[in-house]
Amino acid sequence: MPIQTILEADEFFASLPDGPDPIADFAAALPPAGTVEYIPVAGTAGKTATASLTAGILTAAGFCTGLYKAGAGPLSDRILVDGAPLAPGSAAAGAYLDAAGNILENTLLNRPAAELAAACACFEAAGCRFAVVETGDGALASALPAVPACAVTHIGPDGSGRSIERLAHDAAAVMRQGTVCVTAPGQPKAALTEIIVAAGKADCELVVPEEEDITFPEEGEDARVDYGGYEVPPAFPGYHAACNAAIAVELALALWRKGFDIPDEAILSALAAAQNLSSIRILSQQPLVVLDACRTPQQAAALLRVLQNAQVRGLSAVVGLETVQGAEAFFSTLESGQPPEPSPKDRSEMPGMGEGGPIERLFVTVPPGADPALAQTLADAARFHFEVEVCPSLPEALDAARAASSRGLLVCGSEALALAAGRLLAEG
Repeated sequence: MPIQTILEADEFFASLPDGPDPIADFAAALPPAGTVEYIPVAGTAGKTATASLTAGILTAAGFCTGLYKAGAGPLSDRILVDGAPLAPGSAAAGAYLDAAGNILENTLLNRPAAELAAACACFEAAGCRFAVVETGDGALASALPAVPACAVTHIGPDGSGRSIERLAHDAAAVMRQGTVCVTAPGQPKAALTEIIVAAGKADCELVVPEEEDITFPEEGEDARVDYGGYEVPPAFPGYHAACNAAIAVELALALWRKGFDIPDEAILSALAAAQNLSSIRILSQQPLVVLDACRTPQQAAALLRVLQNAQVRGLSAVVGLETVQGAEAFFSTLESGQPPEPSPKDRSEMPGMGEGGPIERLFVTVPPGADPALAQTLADAARFHFEVEVCPSLPEALDAARAASSRGLLVCGSEALALAAGRLLAEG
């Protein structure tokens, strides 16, 4: 039976398994090349923030711009044209249904490639001039028809078991001859080496924002970061988020050097209008309720910096990772705010269980659809760092965490968990 509604298409894409696909299969599912120029964004942290801000700058400059955000939630909500999701009856919505039917009948790609192919179909149908797309597999970008610029955000452990070198190598596959690639400042040396080598092999110009150009002002209610003369508003708390903004600014400047009319006013207005484009969501202030999709050590470090800067203490945290791989490093970072050193560290030298940190106690559960037995395994990895309670389900974890602390609640570990928690908390 053909796919006839956006809801049916959303359910189809959500049912697809994760995994890699041959580039030829992905290319076969793409729409005929039109006027869209694609800007792929790869990396292990900061992709959504960087892609969203870049798309905002291009829209502010007057270009019809598409944005595809990878992650959880209905795909139709993560494909945007000039900041708006797919509207029923629009050309883009029709292309979305057609793409779902084509993938179902002809290629049956895995979810990452299928989502990206469907997004490309929507952007072509909408007449976009640019499309900024997240890609977990940088190699897929080689099939996109026109790529004037690309980005490799910060590289760090992602729980997959791949080395830093391998992660950087896979992300750097977004590069191609004649393209300008912007990478994050402060990359680990092993990652930056791989990225530089990849740029040389691809004959791709590489731009690395200067850390010295990121100026952090004195603390204050309206403290603003300055990047090379472009003012970054408080919606970007901390170093990690400021680096994402710097990548977006450099992407815009790279396109300007290629002849696209992107005035400084567009960059500044997009920065000023931006909301917090990181994975952090604050549902309430009294009591404090924070949702965060962080799942890697470096993402956890960025979250801890924000909480520490805000002088938050005594939080109960509901945590549910999707895998035990990398869990020890994640919990260590959630405790100390510092990702683990590349070499093993003597545990006796590590800080005590969350001493002085924002998080007081952990309630460990699993994201929707995960094996409930995983919660105990995750709790075992967390016990050295926190006082831990295992909860069989997310509702039980939320109830226990709220009962344990009047100061506030943090939910993190996966996007699916954060979204599900948001729905439950909204229901009361």
